[in-house]
Amino acid sequence: MDYIIERITAENYHLFEDMVYWRGTGTERMPSTGTNVPEELADPNLYVYAAKADGRYVGWISLVYLPKISRVKKGYVYVDELWVQENWRRQGIATALMLKADRLKEKLNATGVRLYVNINNPGAKKLYENCGFITDGTAEFMEK
Repeated sequence: MDYIIERITAENYHLFEDMVYWRGTGTERMPSTGTNVPEELADPNLYVYAAKADGRYVGWISLVYLPKISRVKKGYVYVDELWVQENWRRQGIATALMLKADRLKEKLNATGVRLYVNINNPGAKKLYENCGFITDGTAEFMEK
């Protein structure tokens, strides 16, 4: 199955919003138009890419560049979220989206790419290992 990876912009955000709806409800909806584009999309350190197949988005990756104030290291690209619709999994889409993180690291001359993976999601952990990530220490995710 063919797909292309596109950066999400104000022009194609409506298709992205349809995919987020699909993820949240499990139901596809007719393509929407004229949706309100969130101002966060204009943040220069936010990079959102989506995989497009059959005229709709079927997966996405959200990346954030977090600069460091250091003479030795540059900032890091963080994978905030990665998702591929279930029927489109195991077709290389997640790996292609992860490649965007690597390319962004190179483009920004960042030190590396970082992410957190839920220990209860062995499929995601395997994907990240296949993309060259290694477990480096132990971390506990906390949120307020």
